[in-house]
Parts: sequence; structure tokens; C-alpha cells
Amino acid sequence: MQLTDTQMTFIRRWGDMGSRWGIPRSTAMLHGLLYLATEPLTAEEMCELLQLARSNVSTGLKELESYNLIYRESRPGERRSYYRAECDVWEMARRILEERRRRETAGAVLAVQDCLEAAQGEGDFHTAARMQAMGELLQTAESVALTARRYPTSVFRRAALMGSKVLAFIAKL
Repeated sequence: MQLTDTQMTFIRRWGDMGSRWGIPRSTAMLHGLLYLATEPLTAEEMCELLQLARSNVSTGLKELESYNLIYRESRPGERRSYYRAECDVWEMARRILEERRRRETAGAVLAVQDCLEAAQGEGDFHTAARMQAMGELLQTAESVALTARRYPTSVFRRAALMGSKVLAFIAKL
């Protein structure tokens, strides 16, 4: 596989965006490469195409597999693994949302609830009010993520696309 200038630009920018979201740049670049690839790639091919160390590629592939954003495939008679990406962008978004919820929001809800109870017990009404507001935001995010995973990707997509229309409708009330 030869990468075009446009493809390399996307891969680099996807890597930059990933690092802003807390994903290692090399992991996001691997995802960008696999998203654009027309056929599954081996880790060695990814190392060569992106000029990354084998250790970075191995670590990145494990992370992407944990998010269920890529698939590992084997071929009869070969020991090497081949990787391909989930290419439905809305399904990718659902998977990322669910994994971020599981890794981050679920624990944050509990931590804020503990802080709210402690602040209330200490009579610290200022901190309790702030924890109450933060808890409401996090619980809402948790609820949205949990609800989104119960429906097919097509429903998730339609709901996301309706978001601005719903906000505009509510603003008129």
C-alpha cells in the first residue's frame, strides 16, 4: 500500500486530534491508517507506512482492540495477524462513547457523589452545590451513553443528527 499526500495528511491530523482527546498520537495515527486502508494490514506494514516503532504499533493495536475499533484477522497458513478498522463512523462513535463512559464517566459519577455526601456531612454548602451540579452533568452524560448503546447504530445516528434541531426547538419554548 502506498499512501497519498492526502491520506498522510489525514493520518497526521487524526493523530493530532487523538492526542488532544487523551489518545496517544501513534495510536490515533494507526486508527486513521486502518480506517483508510482498502485491505487489512499487518503490524509490520503499519510500522513501515507510518515509520513507527514496533512497540508503539503493538501498544496502539491493543488499545484500539480494547475500544473495539479494529478487528484482528488471521489467514490460513500464516502466523501474522491482519488488522482492519470498523469503518461505519457512527458505530465507531458509539463504541468510543461507550468505552469512554465505562473508563471515565462511570467512575467520575461515583467520585462526585462521594464528594457531595462528604460536603453535605461537613456542612460545606458551597462545595455541595458545585458537586450537585457536576453530578447532574455526569449522570446525564452517563444516561445518554447507556441509552445510546441500547439502540441500533441507525437510531443513534438519527438522534445525533437531530441534536441541533432539538436544541433549537427547546430554545423556542
